[in-house]
Amino acid sequence: MRRAGHLVVLAPLAGTGTVVWLDLLSADAGLTGQVFSCVPVIWAAGQLRLGGPALVTAATVAAEALVVLTLLPRERALADLAYVTTLLLLVAGVLAHGAVTQERLVERLRHQVDVDPLTGLVTRRVLDAAAERAVGAPGAGVALVVVDVDRFKAVDDTHGHLGGDAALAHVAALLTARCRPGDVVARMGGDELAVLMPGCPEEVAAQRAEALVEAVRGQPHVLPGGLRVPLSVSAGLARGPRHAGSARDLYASADSALQAAERAGRDRLGQVPPA
Repeated sequence: MRRAGHLVVLAPLAGTGTVVWLDLLSADAGLTGQVFSCVPVIWAAGQLRLGGPALVTAATVAAEALVVLTLLPRERALADLAYVTTLLLLVAGVLAHGAVTQERLVERLRHQVDVDPLTGLVTRRVLDAAAERAVGAPGAGVALVVVDVDRFKAVDDTHGHLGGDAALAHVAALLTARCRPGDVVARMGGDELAVLMPGCPEEVAAQRAEALVEAVRGQPHVLPGGLRVPLSVSAGLARGPRHAGSARDLYASADSALQAAERAGRDRLGQVPPA
């Protein structure tokens, strides 16, 4: 990658060298050559990171100095060089600033796609990619816990949308606090969350999933006025590769286990029966 980056920088530098060669060959230090000297700078400012445009601009100014000082009287050469240098710096500065602004905007948009603004958890998009990697990786296997907040609509109706949002964020924080650095905690959508546990043995996965359910049950959400809102979750656990050979199958198995937990009375962990 570094070598490819160097080759990309060489392209505008080669363009600058070509312009200088043509100017000296034709003994022409007029407006045409000065205009063409901007082209490599414009290309570099639009395509390269800050170091690249700075290098190309400096090389172009030096090349322009060589041409005008060789072909023109000194006073006229210095005046032309001052104008061209100012123009090149303005062009490079404006375009480089625009490129940085665009890069920051793209990064902000990427962050919005990957991170749920309410809970701070990653989105389904990130979870999907992590699940695909985990299912295909050798080792102790992977566990997926799909979590639904029990009777969330009632919480939302009783305490308003802001209260419901705060309750969901509270549950998300509890799940995150009980996960390892390598785990992925995500918001699937609505009040459904998920915890992906790569490299988690089967006997450990059930214990950790039970601990998630117990954590929510044991720590009610406290509203700003001090009112304690009891919360509980239903969870479905699936393990790979025993329950699934793909991420899609893993989701389906965990969802089936979640539905079983909800049918059994909620506030509990459901598991896929042994094959």
